[in-house]
Amino acid sequence: MKGFIEVYDQRTQFLKDIFLSHGYQINDKQAQNLDFYVVKNQKIDHDNTFSLNNINTKYIINKDKVFKHLNNTLTAMGLYLKIIQDKTHYNNILILGYGDLAKQLANILKSNYDITICNRNNKDLDEIKQIYHHLDLNALSGKYDLIINTIPVCKINYKKLKYKQIYDLAQTVEGKDYQSLRNIPNLYFPYESALLMFQYIHGVMRHV
Repeated sequence: MKGFIEVYDQRTQFLKDIFLSHGYQINDKQAQNLDFYVVKNQKIDHDNTFSLNNINTKYIINKDKVFKHLNNTLTAMGLYLKIIQDKTHYNNILILGYGDLAKQLANILKSNYDITICNRNNKDLDEIKQIYHHLDLNALSGKYDLIINTIPVCKINYKKLKYKQIYDLAQTVEGKDYQSLRNIPNLYFPYESALLMFQYIHGVMRHV
């Protein structure tokens, strides 16, 4: 089986190597009539096109529930490594959101940090209050050493919050002591993330 993989970071280089090690033929240049294509932002007129988030491809890998959950695990583990490597001492951490990524992250951090969860609705409210402190998104205030945002496409008012650092896993905006970290798996676990991508694409291609 022949394919094309657009190499644009360390993860996709590993992805190409994994495909080659499994007997696939991978073209260095895009060509007509290949069996599949893995791209970043390109639009290709072919059924078997894959990307992490490109809406112009038929298969958007990050929409697969199994991939997304396992990739969230890598994100949570990678951010934990970054936090413990930071020279700044953190004690109180505010996590914005309580989806799959936020739940995994909070579970990893709760043993060593004081965790407050701020979510957009009352879903899982009883669970949150049993394990963590809770804060309403519409009443953001208080003092926290670190704020971690996992909520995409949401205008967040940080003005009444005092903090040392914001790590944003879902958006990219400008702000004081703000850092967008939307590609943690590629930074900390590029091979493992590439393997997850391969398993998804390989699974699809086996049935086409």
